[in-house]
Amino acid sequence: MTLSAETVPAPIMSPTRSPSFIDLRAFAAEVKERLHALAQGQKDDGFLSNRIALLNAEGDTPVAALHLSADSGCVDALPHDEFIVVLDGRLSLVAGRQAYVLDANDAAVIPHGCRFTWRAEEAVTAIILRYPESRPGGRTITPIRKDPPLAPSGKPAPEVLLGPAPDCRNFNDYRVDEGKFVCGTWDSTPYRRRGFLYGHYEIMLISQGAVTFGDEHGRSGTFGEGSLVLAEAGSHCSWDSAVPVTKIFAIYRT
Repeated sequence: MTLSAETVPAPIMSPTRSPSFIDLRAFAAEVKERLHALAQGQKDDGFLSNRIALLNAEGDTPVAALHLSADSGCVDALPHDEFIVVLDGRLSLVAGRQAYVLDANDAAVIPHGCRFTWRAEEAVTAIILRYPESRPGGRTITPIRKDPPLAPSGKPAPEVLLGPAPDCRNFNDYRVDEGKFVCGTWDSTPYRRRGFLYGHYEIMLISQGAVTFGDEHGRSGTFGEGSLVLAEAGSHCSWDSAVPVTKIFAIYRT
C-alpha cells in the first residue's frame, strides 16, 4: 500500500472521530497486541471472542479485527451473517461435508445459523464485517470467487462524476434482503467522482489497480493492489482512479 503525500493519518481507535475511509490493515496492526492478549485469556471459542471492533463516535461499528492462534474450534451457530477476509495465515473451515481453505486475501461469507469447525495451523489475522440484521436461512459458507463471471453493472450517478462515465462490471457471490448485505467482485475503467454521503459500510480489497480516496475533512490516501479499505456509513468519500480497478467488496446498507 502507498499513501499520498497529502494523507493525514486517522485516529483509528478514537471513539470521537468522524466517519471516513479506513486502512483496515493499519487498524489490524494497531490492535495486534490487544488481540494477542485476548487470545491468551480466552475461555470460549476464539472465533467469536478474539475480536476488537472498529470504533467511531457512535461506538462499535460492524467491522472488527479477528485473531486466531494456532488452534481449532467449533461454532454451533453463527449469530449473524459475516463477511471474512484473511490478512495473513491460513484458515480452514468445514461446514457439513464441505471444506474451505482461506489464505491471505481470500474472502468468504459465513451465514447466520451456520454450524462450522475451524482450524488455524499458524496464527491467523482477519477482518470481519457483520450483518447484524440477518436471519437464519439454511445457507452454507460461500467463498468469494477468484475468477467470477462479471457482467455489466450500473455506473456512478451523473451528478457526482468529474469526467466521463466509466464502464463497470459486477458479480454478487452473496446477496440477501434485496441487496442490504451483498458481497462479490466489481471492476471499472478509470474515473473520478466527488464525495457523497455513504449510507452503507463497504469493505474493499483492491485486487488490481489503485484508487485515491478523499473525505470532507481534507484527508486523502492512495491504495494499491492488496490494500484493504473501509468506507464507513456517514462518510463523504471521493474516488479517483487513473487505471482500471478490480475490487472484492462487502456492503452492509444501514
